[in-house]
Amino acid sequence: MIIYMKNKLAILSVINSMLLMSHCLPAKAQVSLTTMQSLSFGTFCIGPAGGTISISPADHFIVTGDIIPIGKGIIGSPIIIEMEAPIGTKVTLLETKSLLRGNNGNTMTLRLNGTDPATPFITRQTRTSISIGATLNVSGAGSLPAGKYDGQLFITFLAGE
Repeated sequence: MIIYMKNKLAILSVINSMLLMSHCLPAKAQVSLTTMQSLSFGTFCIGPAGGTISISPADHFIVTGDIIPIGKGIIGSPIIIEMEAPIGTKVTLLETKSLLRGNNGNTMTLRLNGTDPATPFITRQTRTSISIGATLNVSGAGSLPAGKYDGQLFITFLAGE
């Protein structure tokens, strides 16, 4: 959906399961976003203390507190977005804290924890791959029952000349 505003900015929204992204740019610029990889923290067990699970833009998996990752092979993955934009486009990402809701009614908070390339950045080619890491805050086992948690992560891409 493209909406033209008084200041000639267009807002384009792309929805992909756990991810809602939008970008603002001058009407003459052509920018498109494609989700190449979705954010994942894998499967894990939590103890009484809880903790955090982080996946960096460089695909490093870090666990703090009383959390035990479970699974074989890939445990988690950062978000990877492919952006097509004119060379020289300045790009900044903004995000808000997101809540993941479980099928049991409980919630966990999710925050971005970095991008590669680091923002703000200026595109040096027409196609740029952006890796985005995130951190999941997990309460202790007594306050957070097992279940499937999902939600939306809102990221705004500001792109301009």
